[in-house]
Amino acid sequence: MKVLYVSDLDGTLLDRNAKLSRRSAKIIGGLIKKGMLFSVATARSQSSVSILKDLEINIPCIQLNGVLMYDFMNKKYIGCTPMETETADRIISILKKFDRMSFVYKFDEDCGINVEFERLQNEVERNFFNARKDQDYKSFRQVDNIRANESDRIIYFTMVDEYERLKPIYEEIKKLPKAKPTLYSDNYSDLYFLEVFSADATKAAGVLKLKEMLKADKVIAFGDNLNDIDMLRVSDVGVAVGDCVEAVKEYADIIIGKSYEDGVAEYLLREFV
Repeated sequence: MKVLYVSDLDGTLLDRNAKLSRRSAKIIGGLIKKGMLFSVATARSQSSVSILKDLEINIPCIQLNGVLMYDFMNKKYIGCTPMETETADRIISILKKFDRMSFVYKFDEDCGINVEFERLQNEVERNFFNARKDQDYKSFRQVDNIRANESDRIIYFTMVDEYERLKPIYEEIKKLPKAKPTLYSDNYSDLYFLEVFSADATKAAGVLKLKEMLKADKVIAFGDNLNDIDMLRVSDVGVAVGDCVEAVKEYADIIIGKSYEDGVAEYLLREFV
């Protein structure tokens, strides 16, 4: 049987310092060399997924919660699900209404991801910007007034803040039929992420597409947070790490070891034959 293994990154495969442990890297890298079909489905983009370079993943991965698919072997994006301009414009209006503009991701086939922002509103956003501003695959530009133009391919909105500030914005955006907002806790602080993308782009849709591309018979997916639930539900086996968000457990078929104790790698070591 041809089995595809897909793991979330932060809070699932990575440790508390957002790193892939040496043990996990050794185990998973070794299993990939033995023929295991292993990939990731993450809210990250290629600029920060590069932390997995030592694994030498040889099949495509799912990025920005399903918006993009990236081919590691040929080093190029092979799939993109942009938002409709009208939907993006309505989201921008909602954000301005609450005086809370986000990072806005725009996709270009040749240049990759261009991120626009009006201001950095807290320390986490400043750290987010500083950690990524000089990386490949993504450029940042501060502008006075973010707009959604027909020529833009807006693919993603992301911001991090206190739950009480993001929840009403989330509720407003949730009313838009062609937008998919997700609100979940940050693995590395007490704040929350609010991310918005096309309703046609999800980790679940990306996993099913990857399964079809590879002609896999079965998918085993690993997750820990609310944005992983749909992926766990559509997989043949949904696996949650032991330190996952409590609400995720009811959607998991199996609960394994904790993320910072190499839970995913240890499971793969036992599972892959």
